[in-house]
Amino acid sequence: MKSTHTEPGYMLQLDGLRAIAVIVVVLFHWTPEVKQTGLGGLGVQLFFILSGYLITGILLQARAKAEGLGLGKAQIIKSFYARRFLRIFPLYYIVIVLAALLGSVNVQRYLGWHLGYLTNFAIFKEGHWIGEASHLWSLAVEEQFYLLWPLVILYTPRRYLSITIAGFILLAPFFKLTCLLLNVEESRLGVLPISSFHYLGAGSLLALYGKAIASKENKLWQDRLSLAVKALGVAGLAGFVVLHFSTSKFINGLGWMVVKEFAVISLFVSITLGAAHGFKGKAGSLLSSRPMVYVGQISYGLYLFHNFVPYFTKKLLQRFEINELDPVLSLSINTIALLAISAASLHFLESRLNRYKKHFPYVTAPHKSINRIVVK
Repeated sequence: MKSTHTEPGYMLQLDGLRAIAVIVVVLFHWTPEVKQTGLGGLGVQLFFILSGYLITGILLQARAKAEGLGLGKAQIIKSFYARRFLRIFPLYYIVIVLAALLGSVNVQRYLGWHLGYLTNFAIFKEGHWIGEASHLWSLAVEEQFYLLWPLVILYTPRRYLSITIAGFILLAPFFKLTCLLLNVEESRLGVLPISSFHYLGAGSLLALYGKAIASKENKLWQDRLSLAVKALGVAGLAGFVVLHFSTSKFINGLGWMVVKEFAVISLFVSITLGAAHGFKGKAGSLLSSRPMVYVGQISYGLYLFHNFVPYFTKKLLQRFEINELDPVLSLSINTIALLAISAASLHFLESRLNRYKKHFPYVTAPHKSINRIVVK
């Protein structure tokens, strides 16, 4: 989730997609009308696919540059983790510490898990969501992904990269179906990192094929990839609509849920590629609009704060003996507070920390040695 769009390779419309993803998540958690649709998970799934796509693209580009210069990959690893640290850790830990000090019950109760980026394992262990801290599970999954993925992308031989990523994608449904046979509760499955490998891996595979075809500078292959992904998106949308809204008793259970997840993946992979290349028409105008791009830029803060804002707003109102508010008024107050806090976070903390990224380039070209001519 970027805070600025001045970096090389920046794709404007992907921030628009981030905006859609975070809006879906917030509305799902804040409004019973959206919650009843069961569509809230789509926002997190889109975030995962975007993360897989962007992180893999960065690593592949850095790997190609390093190999072209005959350099090792140690610097890429160090810089990747340093840049992720600057982008994620400071705001995350500030929020966790403040929430604990201000009396967040579920932050205090599971503080060690949150500090270790293990909220998802805490939820899996408990077997239920943990209130206002529940949303931290997906941030834990992303951090666990960041620890693993540079090693996979940088050190897997190129000829095995696609099959390795495909293997990670298949791990998710295999794990879920295995747990089904072992009668593990379905509600506990989705929070583990292995349960999201198909989303993260699909974005990664898209980046791999996109980079490979782009490197050939063959427009025919680029057009073929675009056409194939578009067809995949149409099929994914149709499959999702049928599976999600069907009332048939035959379409239920974990097996069909896995099929629906791959339908969602097909749809989101198609949308991600379209946004990366730049949609035309109304879709492009929407994703490129200033409000959408700005919401995308503050999406990390929006996601991190969004469950805590109504929690602490309610506690504050109760101090003034206000126990009930009109739903529209409550939604308005929470929305204004969330936007204000997230914007302040971006401009006063995140953007300033991101400036230090320049000190951690992924690849630094070696200095040429100057041959001295010794006159005897």
